[in-house]
Amino acid sequence: MFVEKLGYYGIAAGAAALLLAVVHFWAGPFAPQPSLETTVAQSAVEIRDATVRALRGETVQEKKIAEWDVDKTIQVIVALCAGLAIILSVVGFVRREPKRRVLAGAMLGVGAITFQFVTWFAIALLVVILISAVLQNFDGLIDLG
Repeated sequence: MFVEKLGYYGIAAGAAALLLAVVHFWAGPFAPQPSLETTVAQSAVEIRDATVRALRGETVQEKKIAEWDVDKTIQVIVALCAGLAIILSVVGFVRREPKRRVLAGAMLGVGAITFQFVTWFAIALLVVILISAVLQNFDGLIDLG
């Protein structure tokens, strides 16, 4: 019966989430992306310009909302499957299913979410380091005139 196998469904959802997260990391991004140099350069120029505008007392412009693409869809599907795995495992635990089964589903779901956060954090940290290195080289380029 469906209710007696929630742990197995949790394992399946967690495995799908983790597999999709790993495939997206290694094979993606699937949507066209600007080069890293372009992204870092644009960010550095935007930071410099916003700083100059703030020092002059001008208003700071609002940031545009990012468009929805296939990469964002994959990230949402991974989070949804991982959350479903955790929920199914918790419900299976409450219904006294075998602990190994519900633990496996929960760990796969937590692993998928953790994998996404760790990769996002590592990439964000790399971009911050690159932007700070570029900003270090902007000596004398800021004219408050």
